[in-house]
Amino acid sequence: MIKKILQDGSPCDKCVQAEGILRRRGYWNQIDRVIYVKDGEENSEGVELARKHGVKVTPFFIVNENGEAPRVYTSLFEFMNKGLVPAPESPPRTSHQPKHPGTRSNQYSNLASNIGSEFETRAVGDIDIESANRRYSTLSPREILAHAQGNFGKKLALAFSGAEDVVLIDMACGNSLPFTAFCLDTGRLHPETYNFIEEIRNHYNLTLEIFTPSPAMLQPFLREKGINSFYQNGHAECCEIRKVEPLSRALKNHRAWITGLRRDQSPATRSRLKYIEMDQRNTNINGESLIKINPLLDWSSKELWDYIRTNKIPYNPLHDAGFRSIGCQPCTRPPRPGEHERAARWWWEDETKRECGIHIQPRV
Repeated sequence: MIKKILQDGSPCDKCVQAEGILRRRGYWNQIDRVIYVKDGEENSEGVELARKHGVKVTPFFIVNENGEAPRVYTSLFEFMNKGLVPAPESPPRTSHQPKHPGTRSNQYSNLASNIGSEFETRAVGDIDIESANRRYSTLSPREILAHAQGNFGKKLALAFSGAEDVVLIDMACGNSLPFTAFCLDTGRLHPETYNFIEEIRNHYNLTLEIFTPSPAMLQPFLREKGINSFYQNGHAECCEIRKVEPLSRALKNHRAWITGLRRDQSPATRSRLKYIEMDQRNTNINGESLIKINPLLDWSSKELWDYIRTNKIPYNPLHDAGFRSIGCQPCTRPPRPGEHERAARWWWEDETKRECGIHIQPRV
């Protein structure tokens, strides 16, 4: 199947709809490869195939079998009627099978060929969250990423800050599918973190959008309460200004976003998270609630670091100094022996309040 990616990185609606029909009717497992026509890239494989076969529309389909000349179909329904016979989809991998963190591959068709059609951009407001979560629970993080990248392209934003996000960036880049990445600079990060941001940008040749606090909000706050008021008054207002509001701006031009949340990061606040959920707090410029996807939800800290070490990807040097969860400099310390990793964030507050408000509202 040859699909089209627009210049802004988004998949064409017609291609998305065609894939959905193929999945629902039981044909998708007979698509053994997906190739992309990329706007503005005249030498991309999909463009060359279109030129070779004289095709000017997408999607189109090429059938090769029994040594015969390739058959080309530009009509989805003609392709289904003449090029294929119905076949049930292969059963999804069960959740008890291992999701090996070190596997790397560039083939989207190998990553996402068994993903169901519950999750499509053309009907995104009607997503069956429960069904989508069941399906995502059978997939590896990289397969979840590939599916999201294939659906949303550059309308998919990956939030970068810590070790989890570096793993996701590494996987997303390895999928060779479009996405965007952003970082929230609170103005209070460790020097090592700023250097780390630049290292990631250079290592992956990545365009990383940086969002900073609004001076119109930050300056009155500092004038009234001082620079370290969170030690006395709690961190919620400071995080609202330095993280929550910048995040809302970062997501305005997107339809979905990826996070590095894991359940075991904080049993007190994150144990009930899901792979996919509607983000009721953030909306895009069209007023739509965003889709929030958490591919690493079931990974342990050990799986995370196994991936980092196996694939030799960069990480924040503060981890080597004993830090496990890294945020703003005045609000982060290395955990003490026996402490959970999130216990070292806002350690002067009750554990149910140790969230910044981006993902989970801290309990009042």
